[in-house]
Amino acid sequence: MNKINHFIEEHTVFSSILLYFVGYLFVGSLIISFTPSKYQIYTRLIISLFLFFFMIRISRKEFDNIIEQINEVLGTGALITAVTTFIIFVINIALTFLSVIIFKQTTVNNNIISILFAQHPYIMGLITILLLPFVEELLFKSQIFKNTKFLKEHKAIKTIIVALLFASFHCITEITALNYKVIFSLINYFIFYVITNTIYIKSNYNIMKPIAIHMLLNTLSLIITI
Repeated sequence: MNKINHFIEEHTVFSSILLYFVGYLFVGSLIISFTPSKYQIYTRLIISLFLFFFMIRISRKEFDNIIEQINEVLGTGALITAVTTFIIFVINIALTFLSVIIFKQTTVNNNIISILFAQHPYIMGLITILLLPFVEELLFKSQIFKNTKFLKEHKAIKTIIVALLFASFHCITEITALNYKVIFSLINYFIFYVITNTIYIKSNYNIMKPIAIHMLLNTLSLIITI
């Protein structure tokens, strides 16, 4: 156990990527697919909780000053958080509208979330509003962006590259099918990452700022689906 903990401490980026892409997306999806339909939502919740707690465990150094981080979000940074969320939300609505009007579709990922939320609003609300924002921000910002040496001195270029990775991941079904109609959704996720990562950098890497924006944005997005 000590050796495992030591490995995780020394390889947080690798551990978080392994946890998310192999543990959650591959193994987790397999487990859900073999679960009877009426229990799948509960299986999804358990797997999401597992991912949430282990991702925080791996990235716990990001929360060394958690009280100060939260105070900054709720205090001096509250206006920036609210305005940024509103701007991203408006962009989100506009791009989604264009996608529906021009191509008459949204992403498979968004469709699945909408269907599950309609059937299980409380559980999907917990997963989408609370759990996944922590997981995705810790993975794509704390680990992949901040903790990797790749282009460390070129933050703007690195932000663009990781933003493309973030956007591609959220539209992976359409990309693998070479579906060009996903372009507006890709732009949507790309803009979200660039804006929130810029705030993350400017706040001296206060991870609670992008997490708060992500949580608020997901809340608004779910509300308009009701």
